[in-house]
Amino acid sequence: MIPIKIKEHLDSYIYQEVYVQIAVIKGKEKVSTKIAVNNYFNSNHFRDLSEGKPYYHFIDGLNDKCLIKLIDSPMKDKETDDEVIIELQKKLQNLSNDELKNTFWEIETGEFVNSDQIKELEQERDQMIESLNLNNKDNVHKVLMDFCKKYEELCIVKYPDAPLPLEILKSTGS
Repeated sequence: MIPIKIKEHLDSYIYQEVYVQIAVIKGKEKVSTKIAVNNYFNSNHFRDLSEGKPYYHFIDGLNDKCLIKLIDSPMKDKETDDEVIIELQKKLQNLSNDELKNTFWEIETGEFVNSDQIKELEQERDQMIESLNLNNKDNVHKVLMDFCKKYEELCIVKYPDAPLPLEILKSTGS
């Protein structure tokens, strides 16, 4: 199972990116949110999203942080008070080489994943790509609005006084 922190980190990144792009279109073109979403379909940003690029980038980053690459790092035995580095040092000192080859470090969250969890991320990527297939624009519109709604829900918790330009929650009564 994908660690919650990683799932939340990746989801919130995607939600924010979509929200900001749609808000920019809405503000720049002075159109409704619905029209802004429809116009977003024609953007390079949507093309990249619908091709799974945020997931590809994230997964590539994980693959770059395979712990076996740090086996001879000088930080392996360096004294530190940083809890994340201490956890990393423990793994480097205690895991076998085979285990290190199958352990990847997600720096933003400090979480560690294995190749099975990376496969789960790849499956989520494939599901997102499928959900953004423009053969069903109504469904894609719903998916994007759901992303925007989830981003506003995150914002209300983190920044309760911040203005939300799309006002999805107000318009849906949530």
